[in-house]
Amino acid sequence: MEVVRMSVTALLTLLSSPLFWVTLVALTYISMTRVKRERAMFRSRRRSPKSEWKHFIWPSLLLAVLASAATIVLETTITFEWAVSFTVLYTLVVLTMHPRFFNPVLPLLVLFGVVMLRDVVSYGALSDWVRELARVDWTVYALTFGLVTLAEAILLRWNGPKETSPTLILSKRGQFIGGHVVKRIWFFPLVVFLPPTFGLDWPMVPIILPIPIGVSLLSTGALPGTLLARLSNYRAVLALIALGLFGLSYVWEIPYVDYAVFALFVLYELGLQWIKRENRGTTPVFINGNRGAVIVDTLPNSPGEAMQLIPGESIYKVNGTIITGGHSFYEALQQHKPYIKLEVLNLNGDIRFVQRAMYETDPHELGILFVGEPTSPRVRLRKL
Repeated sequence: MEVVRMSVTALLTLLSSPLFWVTLVALTYISMTRVKRERAMFRSRRRSPKSEWKHFIWPSLLLAVLASAATIVLETTITFEWAVSFTVLYTLVVLTMHPRFFNPVLPLLVLFGVVMLRDVVSYGALSDWVRELARVDWTVYALTFGLVTLAEAILLRWNGPKETSPTLILSKRGQFIGGHVVKRIWFFPLVVFLPPTFGLDWPMVPIILPIPIGVSLLSTGALPGTLLARLSNYRAVLALIALGLFGLSYVWEIPYVDYAVFALFVLYELGLQWIKRENRGTTPVFINGNRGAVIVDTLPNSPGEAMQLIPGESIYKVNGTIITGGHSFYEALQQHKPYIKLEVLNLNGDIRFVQRAMYETDPHELGILFVGEPTSPRVRLRKL
């Protein structure tokens, strides 16, 4: 019975958190803007708005259950003031509607910085509040950062490359370039404890911190899976270092360890900037040249998907006719009905052949999205 009461209490703290509801608003906003952008560029959305909600819940919820099991066993305890401060800071971050900021690093960095400076900065009326923040040991910061970042590393590799969004951008020379946008939010509710409060006679009061984990990355110089794998490796290293420091704290008293944790927070952000700079400095994968019509993506359940055409490949010939872009592809397609034979250059530069009969029910575009001019002249393209 006691377990049920504590579970209900924890669930109520989740539903009463403004961070939880603001995260749902952000998820809705990101889904709507993605659909609007895809329709403006390709005249068709790549996937249903429901897909954002599907990825929001799974598989992050499984990882959150495992992480919460660890925090429950370790009896990870925070103060009421720390929980309120963390929630307010994280809510402000989510209100920016930019998923690249959706991680606990910034709130943890601010809280940790405030506590570290309490001996040199006078907080005046907030001194008592800061004193309660300081009651939360550095190990809680290391554990929270380690668990959430490790979950992010797993999600980036496991779930990140799925159902990315095709896009078009402009090069510095005004040339159209294709790319893929990885913009996703994962839900990661983490269970922690408060000391006895609000008149409850329990030894500890469980609460749920509704932590959103977000990623926003434009992939042009490599396929999304390649970039996300690099970022995942970087995140995993930082997470293991944080968890390692947490584990070592039970054996040794490590001097200046708070500075090491602070450095991990800074390195977290620098890793993403390094990946982005490397991506911008690499020759784009989705760019028209002498390779024919470059494929950005294919629509679900379309003939293009059935022909197993892969983003980054290019269609070089249609029934022997050389193709220079999307328009020439459609012209050749009309000439060679009802049977087509495609010569496709794969990602390694090798030629493979794709053959298919065309039916009256097939769309004339075959559901293939090419690098080219957006279908809507009013859309503003991002510059590389």
